Order: sequence, then structure tokens, then C-alpha cells
Amino acid sequence: MSESNGDLDMPDPELGKATIVFERPDGETEHATVDNEYIIYFQDHWQVKYGEDDEGNDVVRRIPKERVHYVERSVEEFQDRIDALLDRAKDRFDFESLGLD
Repeated sequence: MSESNGDLDMPDPELGKATIVFERPDGETEHATVDNEYIIYFQDHWQVKYGEDDEGNDVVRRIPKERVHYVERSVEEFQDRIDALLDRAKDRFDFESLGLD
């Protein structure tokens, strides 16, 4: 899932895994490990895909940032991803006319 027409940018699946460690409402600590494409930080919550329901819809758990101890990501091609994002930004904005290139 990548950025398209202003949609949220999601990491590519080949970029590894993410583990989120958080406190459940009962006070116990839980962790979940998912592909990087299935975790995102948005509107002060970490959102993690936890599977699918019987109808094939994604089940997403929203975890408030205050309950998250840490998020750890393993990435294999981080620099390539940054370069791709920079190239995409250069394509969207005319940095040369602003003297920022």
C-alpha cells in the first residue's frame, strides 16, 4: 500500500516486521508482531491490523499512544525507501524554483 492521491503512505511489505508493545485496559502488557505494512501511527493512535473478520474485512486495533511502550521495526531497505520518498516529494513540488534543490 503506497501513497496515491493524498492517501496515507504505508511502508512496503518487503521492508520487514514491526513489533508494538502496549498496555491493555486490564493493565497487562501485550505485544504484536506484524508486517510493516499493517501498522501505522495516525491521529494519536497506533493502528494495527489484527486479521480479518468472517466477511473478509480487516480487523484493526487502535491503540492510544499513551498505552504504547515502544514500537520496533526491522527494515532491510530503509535508505531505498527514504530515497523513493524524497524523489516522490521532488516530483510533487517544484523545489528548483524555490531554490531548495
